[in-house]
Amino acid sequence: MVVMLVMLVSCGREYVSDSRIALGTAVYLSIDGDQETLSDAFDVIYDADRAISAYTEGSWVWKINSSAGKSPVEVPAEIFTLIERSFGMAYETDGVFNPMIGPLVRLWGIGTENARIPAQSEIESVLPLLDYHQAVLDEDRHTVFLPEEGMALDLGAVGKGWTSDLVRDFLAERGVGSAIINLGGNITVMGDHDGKPWRVGIQRPWAEGGSYFTIVEAEDTSLVTSGGYQRYIEDSDGTIYSHILSSSTGYPVETDLLSATAITSDGTLADMLSTVMFASGSVKAQEIAAVFGIRAVLLTEDSAVIDTDSPEGEVTVLEE
Repeated sequence: MVVMLVMLVSCGREYVSDSRIALGTAVYLSIDGDQETLSDAFDVIYDADRAISAYTEGSWVWKINSSAGKSPVEVPAEIFTLIERSFGMAYETDGVFNPMIGPLVRLWGIGTENARIPAQSEIESVLPLLDYHQAVLDEDRHTVFLPEEGMALDLGAVGKGWTSDLVRDFLAERGVGSAIINLGGNITVMGDHDGKPWRVGIQRPWAEGGSYFTIVEAEDTSLVTSGGYQRYIEDSDGTIYSHILSSSTGYPVETDLLSATAITSDGTLADMLSTVMFASGSVKAQEIAAVFGIRAVLLTEDSAVIDTDSPEGEVTVLEE
């Protein structure tokens, strides 16, 4: 997910803000509430991370992965709902979104100290473990079972969006009416900003200084961007391999997009669809946005900006 620039100039409400490291990224919260509420909101983030991180021993995802091929794992209702939604998206997108991609993510290790380009034989050996059709989800018992040893969930493509929804709901319960939740570039805004919409800039890929190519005005919504330019590895020939992997080929997805931004009030959905749209390419991405009833802002390799909220998906070509 890519960082977005948020315009934060307040002349009316008093906001309390803080930046911390969580979810393996930089997290920034700014709310029109008190310091205690802000601190408690960060606790919500920490709790979510401990619950679904595939790399944290004792997390629910860790327990499910450790029990692969052995036994089902009963999980709390909210965790089961998240996993169920993730598998639902896998079925709706024919595996473009795949929560069973864990073995492939670990093999490539992009974004970690162990990042490398695996051999074809290694990739072929893990592909059978990515079959999401084999997972058994029991709605009555809230259990998840991965039937083969070595299978592994990875909710990295949905975790930040889900967490942002948790934080938003928590802040609303505390009476917060205006806030910005920035989880490593996954943006959720609550309410307005001094009577005007929040202004969120979407980062221009590869640009120095974090410049943005467009500004979106938003209230009570989430904006999540996926792109292949922030987490990647490069081989000796200069070929770039992005972290967004295809569970059908085992390699980074091939797409004509530099970035895809999903805009909707459901942060969990936005997180999943940003990945799906990026992986699917510009033409299919517009169809996906229409099917799910969201707004999409797409940046193509030839510097065209497609905004599905504009008349006929207006296309603007950026100057290099």
